[in-house]
Amino acid sequence: MKMTVNRIRVVVLGSARSGKSAVVVRYLTKRYIGEYSSTGDFLYQHRATFDGVSSEVEVLDTCGCAKRGCLAEHLRWGDAFAVVYSVCDRRSFLAASELLALLERTRLPGCTAVTLLGNKRDLEHARVVKTEEGQELSLRYGCQFYEVSAAESSAGAALAFQALLREARSIAMLLPTPRRKLAAYSVSKVIGTILGLSNKSVRKKRPSLSI
Repeated sequence: MKMTVNRIRVVVLGSARSGKSAVVVRYLTKRYIGEYSSTGDFLYQHRATFDGVSSEVEVLDTCGCAKRGCLAEHLRWGDAFAVVYSVCDRRSFLAASELLALLERTRLPGCTAVTLLGNKRDLEHARVVKTEEGQELSLRYGCQFYEVSAAESSAGAALAFQALLREARSIAMLLPTPRRKLAAYSVSKVIGTILGLSNKSVRKKRPSLSI
């Protein structure tokens, strides 16, 4: 008998041309769509079943939220975060690093599931971000790390999202509701600030995988 847990809200973040929308659609539908012309956020509803447990999942594919001023709202809304960059775009990797820093400042330690996703690993000839750089960045912020190819297969995206949902589910079961609601704190005070003191707490090593 399958058990259903509370809804999990996933926010997908990343710069333009990182391929995050393609990753989301690959995960949800197993189909690949190479070109997107979205100018706004898109919310998907999905039921995920694994480990004998079924979860209602909402996936928010964001678009230009920093420029449109809705990033703070998204950080408060989410239970889990997938930060996507392209291995062929150094700027997208730097943007992912800034987003991870922002998440560290705006979320209570240990209360948020985060995954760093390096997309377009099939374009090895155009790679400018090494796998080791992604691994090092994930270790710095204590998050999971996966390299995937939305163009090649749905397997990588599925594995990465399943791991993210599994972590979010574990956090939701371990933390009381009031603490989960406090997981996003002082967002408005730090949303425009990337520089500052980093979290000095000891971080657990998270899994990393190139698929």
